[in-house]
Amino acid sequence: MKTDQILNLFNLRPLEKEVFQICLASGMLGATALAKKANISRTAVYDVLESLLKNGLISESQKGGVKVFVVQKPEIIELLIEEKQNEVSAAKIALSAFKNEYYSGDKSIKPRLQIFEGQEELRQMMKDMLLYRDITAYVLWPVEKIIKLLGSDFYREFHKKRAERNIRIKVIWPRSQMVVKTKYDFLKDDVELKREIRIAPKNIDFSLGYTIYANTVRFISSEKENYGFLIESQEMAEMMKQQFEIIWTTSKKIKI
Repeated sequence: MKTDQILNLFNLRPLEKEVFQICLASGMLGATALAKKANISRTAVYDVLESLLKNGLISESQKGGVKVFVVQKPEIIELLIEEKQNEVSAAKIALSAFKNEYYSGDKSIKPRLQIFEGQEELRQMMKDMLLYRDITAYVLWPVEKIIKLLGSDFYREFHKKRAERNIRIKVIWPRSQMVVKTKYDFLKDDVELKREIRIAPKNIDFSLGYTIYANTVRFISSEKENYGFLIESQEMAEMMKQQFEIIWTTSKKIKI
């Protein structure tokens, strides 16, 4: 839905988006009617309306002595988006000073080991790879389980951005999950997405995946355990790459 692309700029929760869409479709409504349409309590709808008002996405008025709420004009929302753009521009300018402070002296701010838990944190962990360009990553990947863990929309967008940065991947899937290639459109075009896939031998199955890129090894668990971690270590990366290459040479190119 195109409206979602606008609402995402304001970091709205799903319920806030839903109430906004109801206002957009229904026009001027009171809190009681909104609560009924959204199937939530009046208390909950007032919390949502407060957030939408604070973000400037709706306005409050009176009709027959009753408070009513309506979506702002597109021109007003356009101004809100421009304000967001100005904030981003200012943040980019400030980033230069932040980098100087971050890397100044001998202090080490960024830990060598970082732990992530839950879907949102795992998505952020995945994006660490997108800091690089023009590299090859080596991936042992329980693909179907990872797609369920991260969400197919995120997975599609992540690999699109990866390919745009010319990050090639050599990836090994478990034999039991090779059928997933026919389920998702974003797994079909390996050339465009700069991906070479092989299938692990029958005696090698795995639910935890890892990726090696630059001097980093990224581990990610199944949906059941829902955690991951990054290790920044050149020695670790080189050791894991050697292990990967052994499995790669005994794995077969995918055939559907």
